[in-house]
Amino acid sequence: MVTVLHSRASLTCATVSGRIRVPSNSLNVGIVGGGIAGLYAALLLQIHGHRVRVFEGTDRVGGRVYTHYFTQEQDQYFEAGAMRLPQSDFQQYTFDLINWVKQFEGLTIPSDRRVELIEYRLSDPGNRLFINGVKGDGASIMSTTPASIQWNVPTGYENKSAKDLLGEAIGDFIEALQQDFETGFEALLKFDNYSFRYYLVDVMGWPTEVIDFVETVTSQTNQFALSVPEMVMQNIDFATEKWFTIKYGMNRLPAALSWLLGEDNITYGARVTGVQNTDDGEVTITAIGNNGRIDATFDKVILAIPPAALKMIADRPRWGTDKELAIRSIHFEALYKMGLRFKTRFWERVEPNPTSGGQSTTDLPIRWIVYPSNGIGEDGPGVLLVYAWMTDATTWLPLSPAERRSLALFCLSQMYDGEVDSLTGVPVDVYDLLIGTADAVWSARTSTGDAMFLPGQWLTRFEPARRSEGNIFFAGEHLSYHHTWIAGACESAHNAVCDMIGDVPPLRPIPFFFRDHDQQPFEHGRLSATVPPTEEELDHGAPLLLGSRGDDVTPKVSYQFTPHEPLFKSGRGWSQSNQNSAAAFPLHMGGDSHRTIGCEFTTLAGPAI
Repeated sequence: MVTVLHSRASLTCATVSGRIRVPSNSLNVGIVGGGIAGLYAALLLQIHGHRVRVFEGTDRVGGRVYTHYFTQEQDQYFEAGAMRLPQSDFQQYTFDLINWVKQFEGLTIPSDRRVELIEYRLSDPGNRLFINGVKGDGASIMSTTPASIQWNVPTGYENKSAKDLLGEAIGDFIEALQQDFETGFEALLKFDNYSFRYYLVDVMGWPTEVIDFVETVTSQTNQFALSVPEMVMQNIDFATEKWFTIKYGMNRLPAALSWLLGEDNITYGARVTGVQNTDDGEVTITAIGNNGRIDATFDKVILAIPPAALKMIADRPRWGTDKELAIRSIHFEALYKMGLRFKTRFWERVEPNPTSGGQSTTDLPIRWIVYPSNGIGEDGPGVLLVYAWMTDATTWLPLSPAERRSLALFCLSQMYDGEVDSLTGVPVDVYDLLIGTADAVWSARTSTGDAMFLPGQWLTRFEPARRSEGNIFFAGEHLSYHHTWIAGACESAHNAVCDMIGDVPPLRPIPFFFRDHDQQPFEHGRLSATVPPTEEELDHGAPLLLGSRGDDVTPKVSYQFTPHEPLFKSGRGWSQSNQNSAAAFPLHMGGDSHRTIGCEFTTLAGPAI
């Protein structure tokens, strides 16, 4: 009998029950990782009266939410990380978070950090299909049949669409999850030891040729080696009709969160190398910064980092065998994206099939071409994205950035071979149109890609991985039921905070500040991140603390910084050691610099001829 432990995701349906009370014991909490999970946990603790310090190993927050801006001109960017938000029940955490942030807009959040949703086009007429050397309609990719792309399959399968085939395999699972998630997921776990490919062979009786066809058209190479529950959960959101993205870039969300949290409560460039319990029940954090070693002590700590990063913190407690196996073995797939900036948005102007948004699918190395949903119809330069994951991503990694760009351009030239710009009458030449490229290699460093469980990992790795260990707690999208999504990071952070301080609602709009259901700010109400709430606001669930209010939210703990050179100024609770920089075991031996972590990013100017 498999038991699914309760997830607090159901709390998103609860209502705010009155005033947030001052905690009897305000905690000082250290959070390792400034991605969405770390920021969410920090803000949730902060509004309930606890003090937090986030240690982020890179020079930015957001984790795998990462927008790259080629220039400051409008719409000259692409999403190197998260790029779209399906409006489904399973994604409510994300939309609640966005609406919670919007309560502060127009009052306190700077204009360049405000979050505005716009439509994201998942598909569009003119999207292309180019598989098996055959070009076709990519706007209705799920309607593709083996016969339409000359894919050899046994008799009886030739005219079955990818949608119909996939529906036969997982339709009942998805329906059960939509009716009752916990019951449906428990039933799904009965097949957790099956890879999806083996399930299709052993249970569905599909020939290998049919499996290969569906995987190629609907997913990426070797994706069907993942577990059955993983593949079902991946597909559950893509039946959603309404999708959104964030105007001016997904970066806007972590930028707003970090401003509300308070930049003084975030330490950048702090790669954590040690986490240890003390004899008096506290937890110490050791990190190496750009200029020295950092030491701090907290009541509790949340590790909001991927298992690949946690595994490489050698100076930490050794937990149970099941926990250590989970840290070592949880599977993250590789991700690769390249943004290409062109002189024109030629894809919107080619004849006979222009496209505005959506994506094209191919079995060429680029696999997916994602067309921007922002700036549609505008004149001037434009940016499109090529996107590969799993095995299709790892094959890009041995190439140099210049080689990767040349390969991407060659593939694009194949996709648009012989097509003409309707405005100029000139054949499309992607080499001549190129202005520059930037590529994001997520799997080159400890941030890896995103969580995708192999067979057996839901049953044997999931619960040990998210189990708290004394005063050390864990968060991240891999510790949720919704891998890869921002909602999963939020869910896991909410669960970690509830484990720490007891059940509290997630971050969502406070009803007092909104009219009915239109999600617009209450006409005479206000919710400020810089001014403490009134008694009336507190009675209606206003937060006790927010970071931009200043020193009252700064953790009351002792920090020590041992610099390499005299550039550091003491203040805000930090003291400075006069001794030479001590080693931060095991990665640092003094004055030599350490390698930066996070996404490996390379920008190149064009043209590439």
